[in-house]
Amino acid sequence: MNKAFKILVFGLIALLLTACSNVEAKKGMSAQDVFEKAKEASAELKNVRTHISYDDFWKTTTPEERHSVKFEMTSDAALNPVAFKQNVKARPVDGNAWDAEVYQLEDRVFIKDDQKNIWEELPSGSIAELFGSMIANVHPTLNLEFFDAFKDDFVLEPIDYGYNLKLSLSREQYKEFKKLLFNLDDGSETDMEVLNSEFPLINKFDIVIGIDINTFYITDFKMMLDTTTYSTTQIDGNSHRVKQTINAVYSHFDKAVDIKMPADVLDAVAQ
Repeated sequence: MNKAFKILVFGLIALLLTACSNVEAKKGMSAQDVFEKAKEASAELKNVRTHISYDDFWKTTTPEERHSVKFEMTSDAALNPVAFKQNVKARPVDGNAWDAEVYQLEDRVFIKDDQKNIWEELPSGSIAELFGSMIANVHPTLNLEFFDAFKDDFVLEPIDYGYNLKLSLSREQYKEFKKLLFNLDDGSETDMEVLNSEFPLINKFDIVIGIDINTFYITDFKMMLDTTTYSTTQIDGNSHRVKQTINAVYSHFDKAVDIKMPADVLDAVAQ
């Protein structure tokens, strides 16, 4: 009985020491340290499963238009070279729901939805064509290099399983953020002029990146955006409201996946 009690006590002490060492590790690292370690870990990641919930809403006042859609995306991916299978459910408020399969092999992307029911290749070779550049930077895993310009602004929050990197963007940071996305979209000079003529009001723009304490793999990503943008060159009173929420969860790290490309996709790749 005494022996069992001693074993229990020693076990509790070991757990306490481990917890204390984790706390010390958290205290000894800055947000920038964690950011860089997560980038290094991401570069070594071989496989990942991703689930993304994406709500996209916008409206304009002149003309009066609005659009709202919710996406649910689940994928298994190999990262070197990039290959993934993705299942997509799209639920627009003002349109017909649709489901799709998406496959990517390196720089070629193919999609088949349940409306056309035929495989089509995206000319851009990127899912940004379907869901925008932000989703392309979140899938199949988060592209931390996109946030290099803001790495000194992250705030570190220790949590039970690791760290949260938290970022709240100001109006000027939001404009810089949009320019980064704009450059990824290969916008024209005219588009850049429009971007520079906008005056955004930031109701909310918060980003949270979850990171595992042991592997430094990114476990989740959250973005909450709510802005109202006015034109500084037009006097028609037009405004553009945007609300976006992204919740991405990453799992099954480095677990090999068998991505079986449909025969039609393989035939297209071979051409």
